[in-house]
Amino acid sequence: MSKFMYDMMEQPDAVRNLLSVAGEISEKARMLDFSRVIFTGMGASLHASDAAIPYLRSHGVDAEIAEMSELISYGNATLLKKYGTIMLVSQSGESAELLRFMDDRRDLIGKMALITNNPDSSAAKKLPRERVFAVHAGLERSMGATKTFTNTIVTILMIGSSWSGSNLNLSLLPAKMEEALSVDTAELAETLSRAKTAIVVARGCGVGVGRMIRLMFAEVAKLSIVFYSGAAFRHGPVELLIDRPVVITLNPEGKTSPLMEELHQDISGKCELVTLSNFSSTSNSAKRVLVSMGLPEELSFIPMMNHLQKTAEELARIRDFDPGAGIYGSKVTTKE
Repeated sequence: MSKFMYDMMEQPDAVRNLLSVAGEISEKARMLDFSRVIFTGMGASLHASDAAIPYLRSHGVDAEIAEMSELISYGNATLLKKYGTIMLVSQSGESAELLRFMDDRRDLIGKMALITNNPDSSAAKKLPRERVFAVHAGLERSMGATKTFTNTIVTILMIGSSWSGSNLNLSLLPAKMEEALSVDTAELAETLSRAKTAIVVARGCGVGVGRMIRLMFAEVAKLSIVFYSGAAFRHGPVELLIDRPVVITLNPEGKTSPLMEELHQDISGKCELVTLSNFSSTSNSAKRVLVSMGLPEELSFIPMMNHLQKTAEELARIRDFDPGAGIYGSKVTTKE
């Protein structure tokens, strides 16, 4: 079994571990100024934030997101001071951009909080313990993020639920993740191995997950996959259908599911179309894989991600790569 597979299969239990400290996370969250919040990170950490922020915004939390490297070079100290909390997100707590940002903005340390899988990291040591949120994912062996990505999303959702006073029931999530990881993905992996072009399309919290899927297939299977949000795909990139690509949509029942179903109708016959969904449909415009049944929209994307993690693992083997092993990259990026 590959390191990536070990990490992938441990995700449901990692989420259970995180849920066991939900009270501690909520208590810490309520101590922060959440009048206006900016989340910043790199890579999978940034995408995890992106996957949770639509939930925060839809529940009245003024939350923004920015790539940390761009904040370092082009951020403005006066504008950053207007945020109540600057939420740093880093799996390792050791990435080059994170440490530089904290050193460059020492005057803003009092506004910073950290979400990390390493509460003993260099970054964490710069902050009081009450402003360090451990994601409790355990050891992650693979270059491709699995447990840390999922647990970071769940941590931000828990923080957001505390801030907004909304009731987000996470209890069913681990079991639904296990269901997703038990589904056979060999056919989809074979389909992607033959594809000239592959495109992933999603909306809402699925946008961050879609961006992570793009990164994951690059890291794990060494395959370039294009991602677009559902609306953006119609604004020009729909022309990519000329090559009859494989199009994978993430479409749980929710605010924009009718729009995604309409997209399916419009592109059916022009591509090989697969949709991951948690509801049945009478339409035969897409091959429908039922995942995340019974979960609300904002949580549904996590088991869908699990399904595609398993697909990426199988695709890496088809392409004769060790899933999750870096060739040119590494788990922690130490150069900006």
